[in-house]
Amino acid sequence: MAVFSLQEVKKLQVQNINDNDFASWPEILNYGYFVGGGGGSQCSVVRIEFSNETASAPNYWNVLSIGRYRLTGTSSNSYIKNSNYYGYFGGGYQYPPVHHSIVERIDFTNETGSTPGNNLTQARQALTATSSDSYAYFGGGKSSGATRSTVDRIDFSTETTSAPGNHLPQVRDQLAAISSSSYGYFGCGEFSPLTRVATVDRIDFSTETTSAPGNNLTE
Repeated sequence: MAVFSLQEVKKLQVQNINDNDFASWPEILNYGYFVGGGGGSQCSVVRIEFSNETASAPNYWNVLSIGRYRLTGTSSNSYIKNSNYYGYFGGGYQYPPVHHSIVERIDFTNETGSTPGNNLTQARQALTATSSDSYAYFGGGKSSGATRSTVDRIDFSTETTSAPGNHLPQVRDQLAAISSSSYGYFGCGEFSPLTRVATVDRIDFSTETTSAPGNNLTE
């Protein structure tokens, strides 16, 4: 166990020193990114700086190669030694009505966008995503008029996409997700048009099994 000051953390960040194979916190992970949107299916990017909570629109507009909305995004929960730092954006909807399976990424080190080449197994919009230290999980959504329960994953180490085989217990779109160190939680959404649900499902990161823990949102 070690005790350290924020000034010491800053010094390690700048020097990028590794101590006994434990990597220091990277200085580059200082922003949250909001990508895409409606109003003509945009490619634009807005970022928020964590240190002062100010928002800005950087001078780059092509993180997404295809403008779209109702997409989702996530990133790795921890710094993995010798890996790159990326945020991943998947799925979405574009006018005229087109559903996308494309996965694109933003490199946190230089804020450029690229396409790793491995897309979701199913084109869909209004999905959500969360992540463990090793994988990103994209769940739910809608495509071709059908609401989905599909769960896809991206392996951060190889950037390959696959379907682990365990989908959400209930189909829904327009849901949201968050994670702890052990589980990813998928909450709320629409089961069918105008039929909203308070259901909470979870994925166990250790086994990749999905279940309904039984404690739903209050409304």
